[in-house]
Amino acid sequence: MPAEVIITARKVWPRVAAVVANELKREGSGRDAEALAAEIWEGVLRSVAKALQRKGDSSSTVRNFEPYLLAAFHHRFHRFQRAERGRRDRFQPASASLDLGLVEGAQDTELVLELERAITIRQIIDRMDPWTKKAWQARQYDYTWKEIAAWLSLSEQAAKKKFEHGLEKNRQRIVRLLKTVRSRKPA
Repeated sequence: MPAEVIITARKVWPRVAAVVANELKREGSGRDAEALAAEIWEGVLRSVAKALQRKGDSSSTVRNFEPYLLAAFHHRFHRFQRAERGRRDRFQPASASLDLGLVEGAQDTELVLELERAITIRQIIDRMDPWTKKAWQARQYDYTWKEIAAWLSLSEQAAKKKFEHGLEKNRQRIVRLLKTVRSRKPA
């Protein structure tokens, strides 16, 4: 990456971190603003580096990298926020969308099964290793395997295999846990 881009990136970083912190504070989000900003910023810088590498330094039409980097960051950050809002809309907390008092006496077994399924899925996701969980969440946000692989500098096939391996490890952990619980129950 050209030195000019690196210098500009260091200069712009505090503004980027402040934008994310202010936005998350306004939304009342408990997310770690600096970690989120760093994750998005890293993606922007990788993308810019790849674009410059493809075009070659001599053919770059960017005269001032500061507004260019800021615009790229804002674009990615707003895309992240849209995906996050979509996820929140899809997965509202059970207490917000259901009257749990009605569930207790419910005759509709489908509703009960759906609730149990949602709880089970949440518990399984909570037991995933961080990488598998992150890949799962990215897929829920409709990111393609190609995009996920690009973030990790892996091939698409390698990213899928790593995800499948993570799921299998998680499945084995849960099976072991269930066997342990069953063996402890008195007969």
